[in-house]
Amino acid sequence: MIREPQKPGHKSPETCCLAAESPVEMSESLDKTTSPSSASSRATPQGAEDPGEGHDVSDTFYTSQRKKGSHVFRVRLDATGFTLQRESPGGSIVKEQHVRISDIVGARCMRPKKSRRLAMSGACACSSGNPNSPAISASGDHHRTATTPSKCSTNSRDNLPSDGGDASAFLYVFAYVLKKRSLRSELHRERTVLTLRFRSFDTFEDNMREADRWYRSLRWQLHRTLEEIFVAPTADERRRRVLVLLNPKSGSGDAREVFNMHVTPVLNEAEVPYDLYVTKHSNFAIEFLSTRCLDAWCCVVAVGGDGLFHEIVNGLLQRQDWAHVLPHLALGIIPCGSGNGLARSIAHCYNEPYFSKPVLGAALTVISGRSSPMDVVRVQLQSRSLYSFLSIGWGLISDVDIESERIRLLGYQRFTVWTLYRLVNLRTYNGRISYLLTDHQVSATQSASGYAAQRRMQSSRSCNTHIDMLNGPASIYHSSVEYLPQEFADVISLETSINQSFRSRCDSWLSGGSRRSFYYSISESIYHSLADESEFAGLAAAALENRQQNYGPASELPDLNEPLPEDQGWLVEEGEFVMMHAVYQTHLGIDCHFAPKAQLNDGTIYLILIRAGISRPQLLSFLYNMSSGTHLPEAHNDHVKVLPVRAFRLEPHDNHGIITVDGERVEFGPLQAEVLPGIARVMVPK
Repeated sequence: MIREPQKPGHKSPETCCLAAESPVEMSESLDKTTSPSSASSRATPQGAEDPGEGHDVSDTFYTSQRKKGSHVFRVRLDATGFTLQRESPGGSIVKEQHVRISDIVGARCMRPKKSRRLAMSGACACSSGNPNSPAISASGDHHRTATTPSKCSTNSRDNLPSDGGDASAFLYVFAYVLKKRSLRSELHRERTVLTLRFRSFDTFEDNMREADRWYRSLRWQLHRTLEEIFVAPTADERRRRVLVLLNPKSGSGDAREVFNMHVTPVLNEAEVPYDLYVTKHSNFAIEFLSTRCLDAWCCVVAVGGDGLFHEIVNGLLQRQDWAHVLPHLALGIIPCGSGNGLARSIAHCYNEPYFSKPVLGAALTVISGRSSPMDVVRVQLQSRSLYSFLSIGWGLISDVDIESERIRLLGYQRFTVWTLYRLVNLRTYNGRISYLLTDHQVSATQSASGYAAQRRMQSSRSCNTHIDMLNGPASIYHSSVEYLPQEFADVISLETSINQSFRSRCDSWLSGGSRRSFYYSISESIYHSLADESEFAGLAAAALENRQQNYGPASELPDLNEPLPEDQGWLVEEGEFVMMHAVYQTHLGIDCHFAPKAQLNDGTIYLILIRAGISRPQLLSFLYNMSSGTHLPEAHNDHVKVLPVRAFRLEPHDNHGIITVDGERVEFGPLQAEVLPGIARVMVPK
């Protein structure tokens, strides 16, 4: 074994890296541990049945620490992730740990110290196919092919600085693994950096070539986990660009800082290119998405609250080509608003940790390359139609949602404060509610199959493949139960001073003297100010004039002014109500578990009715237990009913009140709603 000498500026003893052994020792080790997979890592076998076999790599590394001494590790990368096996002096395996491919987001390989600026600028030293390589960044050409020389190619290798000593090349692998701080604590995602040091050869170029081989193997394995819509149809199969819409007024008004500090680093580590647009006014997202060509982007990410996501959904469904766009465009959300019901629902459905680091979990979901069909509800008002993804409310909860805007600076706590106020000053509303029950004998996927089949006729074949896969039962619920214990901390380093350099540093967000500002990160992403682009302003004005023209799927219900047919099974509830709330996600907010049985694409609207006459203690118990999801009765009682429906109509008899759609106030009056199963696609964790 060779012990690493402690050099000035070297990492602390608690931080470890795995270093490849010297050429002689490595060959001896490989002779002892050669396996078919190890041999296949040297060259792609002819006629291999497994397409990933030629991309599996393995080697022998060792750690060097003052306190724990040196240990030899067998490291293997394959389709499942990294497998690290610690050997005893006799050659037997004494400990094994696996870092799953689903937890890994990306990697960088580079020279230490002087060339560390490559990490700061986002350039991977070995990525010729990387759209963020220095050659491509300098030219601004995002469509360059893999012929552009990389930092470790022959044409550019001589440009690297030389420190005249260490010829090592380093590969940094970024992962976000599930961990527990203690037995009583909850699981959480923690950033982890696996550092592999290559110094088997005498020259830096040869060591970097070996690190490059591992990097490209990992990149290939990661791209195998992506759905087709997230990968550009190019030779190097780079990630497609992401459209980010940021609302600076969401929640407490810190969406800019949240995105810059917590989301941008994750996008950079995953090498996901993105274009950032900051909204300037209400309905900006509707105007943007209903008029712009969206072919350059694979997904739209809302950095804000549920209100911004509502605008995104409605903007897409106001397009004439909505049937072509929706199957090819996934939707994501970074929770920066007050409620954040959708982000919480996605995390809950896939058993992902949320409360410890909600923004981190959402950012990892955005880069996951996975999506699921999501139900959207068509809402018809007297003057227009719109689309909803979260809820429709009338009564108590809607009153709290809208009236608490006057204390918005309190953030999410404003809902609690105003709920207590409204509970003391309780209101009731008179109206008529008609509904069509869901057929419980039909599964969620069967109930959606008719509509999905109709839409597949308008979709491409490649998209149909993913729709069919995601409609399977595996996509309905996903459990992430594996996590990385603390006992393997001697192999993997956490947030060291070297690793901190990968946290991208962006230039100023706003340039006062220009109408468009840019900054470049690892993903060569662009910030757009859009203060007064004449082209966009003209398109937006035209869109405003034609907003009443409705696109999207046609309604199967009678017109709102027509009576409901009695022979189709419509049921009626009429009288005084404290509230009516229709929900199709599990959560209305981060701690409001309103519909525990809801799923993203079950084709069901959960209609909750509370009649007048309920006592304040009963109502307080209902509201208090919403955080745990135990507020709904197992059977109907005199005051509370839970009805799984596929359509309903609300006809208020009063001439006052508040009606909300996705937490946004709409015109007061009659409305009707119907579920459109699986019409949209939302990004979900791996």
